[in-house]
Amino acid sequence: MSDEITRHTDCDNYIYRKFSRLVISPRAIAHNIDVIRSITGRTIIAVVKENGYGMGLWNEYQILKDLDIRFYAVTNAREALALRKFGCDKPILLMSPAAEYEDCLELAKQDIIFSLEADWQIPLLERVYQETDIAPRVHLKIETGMGRYGFLWNQLPDLTSLTAFLSVEGCFTHLAGRPKKYRQQAEQQRQRLLTAVSALEAMGIPTGIKHISNSSAVMTVGDLGMDAVRVGSALLGKTTVYGKQALGNAPLKSAVWLEAPVYEIRSFRKGDTIGYQSHLTLKRDSRLALVRIGHTDGIYLGYGDFPEYFFHGLLHLLSLKLRPGRYRKMVTVNGKQAPLAGLLGVAHMMIDVTDIPCQTGDPVTLQVNPLLIHPAVPKVILPDTEQFPQ
Repeated sequence: MSDEITRHTDCDNYIYRKFSRLVISPRAIAHNIDVIRSITGRTIIAVVKENGYGMGLWNEYQILKDLDIRFYAVTNAREALALRKFGCDKPILLMSPAAEYEDCLELAKQDIIFSLEADWQIPLLERVYQETDIAPRVHLKIETGMGRYGFLWNQLPDLTSLTAFLSVEGCFTHLAGRPKKYRQQAEQQRQRLLTAVSALEAMGIPTGIKHISNSSAVMTVGDLGMDAVRVGSALLGKTTVYGKQALGNAPLKSAVWLEAPVYEIRSFRKGDTIGYQSHLTLKRDSRLALVRIGHTDGIYLGYGDFPEYFFHGLLHLLSLKLRPGRYRKMVTVNGKQAPLAGLLGVAHMMIDVTDIPCQTGDPVTLQVNPLLIHPAVPKVILPDTEQFPQ
């Protein structure tokens, strides 16, 4: 297999043909939905933002539509409209405000639910109603502690005129909390949302379906007594739990991972050095496997010329230096954990397979954040009958 470079058909950029592939397991996603349903019987709003959390919006939708998901959420207008083009006829919530009238008009025509979070949006949506006779559907966003988007929970403006030209169908907020005080702050934000709900209803504004819990909240504190939960990372089995034990009748399963074959295996002697600056000195005779995968695929660093990716990568490298065993669970070969040998490279990695029976071509599995995986990495959906890694 060569490093042949192929020209992209839609632009002048070059895309490297990758050895890696992003693997998606529908069975694991189905399992995770079952776990969430064991925690709450409320409506599940599937958050498929940022191109399906890096899996591809089309890919994730094709999986979820067969799993009885009846409500979706995205963070930009393009994704909302794309879901409609894919054939989605279920409710779709746009969680970020649409700022342009042309976008508002098209979204309203496509029956997308707006997140109404500030006064400046109201004239845009009223204009849509006046020019089309379509009453835009909205969920009112309340700011209770996240610090971004939303009417402040205890300083609501007079919204009594909204029902004349809008269909107000819901009310929600976004949880934020320190890990050690998560439950306490989640309850505080729940109370703030309910205070806002009472104030809205006193104005004669229906608040409809109410939702507050995101993925971490669902797995930590449940639905908090609301009508729906919003889950994105939990569908992928990659959410943070703020507590000693996650809720649910079973642990979540990783539903997406990076995979690449063992390219070659070499034997080394005790004292041999590996990598730039001879970073690693082997303490025993070893077998090391070379895998043609690295930072440019999106492992630990992401990609791009932006400072945040650089500093993110530095933090990972520092963590690897201070806690060398941290990434041991992130790389497996034939079901066995394989530690990195030295530092991860731009396009290569070495792993220690001294104690792991394996050969050239065997798949190496890496647990990654799919949001950071390079878009040129191919995406593969496993057949429903295929098992997912334990």
